[in-house]
Amino acid sequence: MAALLAPGTHHVQGGHVLDAAAGFPGTSSALATWLITQCAQYDILQPDQQDLLARIGLTMETARGAAARPAEREADFAVGLAYARSYHATHRTLAAAIGTVHDGFQLGRWLRRQRQHARADADRGTPPSAAAKALNKIDPWWCPLWSLAWQRAWQHIHDQVRVGHRLDTDHHFRSFAPTQRAWLRQQRTHYDDLHPDQQRLLADIGLTHERAHTRPINPYAETALAHARTYAATHHTLAVAYSTVHDGFPLGRWLNDQRQQARRDATPTARHQALTAIDPWWNPPWDLAWQRAYTRARTTQSRPTGLPADVRSWIRAQHTAWTHLRSQQQQLLTDLGIAPTGRRRTSRVYPASPGLPHARAYAALHGHLACSKDTHHDGFALGDWLTQKRRAARQGRLSPTATQALENLDPWWNPPWPHTWQRTYQQAKLHQLNGQIRPSTLQKWADRQRIRWNTLHPQQQHLLTTIGIHPR
Repeated sequence: MAALLAPGTHHVQGGHVLDAAAGFPGTSSALATWLITQCAQYDILQPDQQDLLARIGLTMETARGAAARPAEREADFAVGLAYARSYHATHRTLAAAIGTVHDGFQLGRWLRRQRQHARADADRGTPPSAAAKALNKIDPWWCPLWSLAWQRAWQHIHDQVRVGHRLDTDHHFRSFAPTQRAWLRQQRTHYDDLHPDQQRLLADIGLTHERAHTRPINPYAETALAHARTYAATHHTLAVAYSTVHDGFPLGRWLNDQRQQARRDATPTARHQALTAIDPWWNPPWDLAWQRAYTRARTTQSRPTGLPADVRSWIRAQHTAWTHLRSQQQQLLTDLGIAPTGRRRTSRVYPASPGLPHARAYAALHGHLACSKDTHHDGFALGDWLTQKRRAARQGRLSPTATQALENLDPWWNPPWPHTWQRTYQQAKLHQLNGQIRPSTLQKWADRQRIRWNTLHPQQQHLLTTIGIHPR
């Protein structure tokens, strides 16, 4: 190289300054071409070669800003652009490694030089050059803000997806090769740290924001989902009791765990999406017993012998409780042809209930009827009596007179949500009315309501706001 460097040395010794950014004006065409080549290859030169270049003023910084002469630059660029088009037609990307040689042309080094120019222009705040625009037309991502290795990995997977390869995000991308699987997992793990354009590219191959934040399905969950599908195909619902076991698998316990997790987490998991596909009401915001009763009513609609007695009683109870039901419950009932009925007038005289005077006195004292089952009032087992009346109302067996009398005392004496919730709400309300600080148990309960706000009945939400509890 020392022999080759001699012309440049003599030129500098003659008092000339090597202006790399201007294409080395004042030098011969051959010398300028040689100097530009050294600048393009600067990073792969030996340290001694870099030292020699530094003696004539070509440091790493000046080498990166080197440019060809205008006439030579146009001719050289036209040749390189033709090779770039040819390479892109085959590989569908210009994210070529620096050592890439295409049909004998050092395309990788040529592209690196174009990127250096494009980035230098961007750093100076100048508009993209004609060369950069020409390369953008071939491949918009020829000069990305991230590594070329990332772009090449993306392109390889994009090509497979383009011809029909499925990006199975729910199962750890199991249909891809191990190296690609590892890369896709890394993108999902660090999705929020990626550039917005990288996120858009990932969306093009199916890894959207939602899928990137959805937990994949593990083998145990696969087994559980298989049992869920089989059970739902037979029983038409996944509103199973906690103790339900299907072919030796604790399906009820597993579904209970999934419901608890779904109510805690704002982002759905792949398991929960799969369960929704099996049964849209696998995790209803109302009691599971109601969902099971609804399913029984739906599946016995076409029985030639008519509806069973328990279903008829349940339907009557829905007529009575219609205004307390959620809009989704009302729609489900309407789809079955069950509609609200007006309060029927009757001349029948019902005997006075012995518990009503006690209920009236308790409500006057406490402002509600959400008492515990073991509550006694003047020696009368009021809590037990109210429990019986709630059960009768839900079965459609409570007289209209008694129903109206109890609703007048407390509109929420028989709410469509668990009675324990109503009782705890009344305790929290009492502390709020008295200006007392809630004890830790009530504070934890209030925090849970804020977390689970979207799963609560609209009337529950309204009741909570009256005592200063609002969603997060």
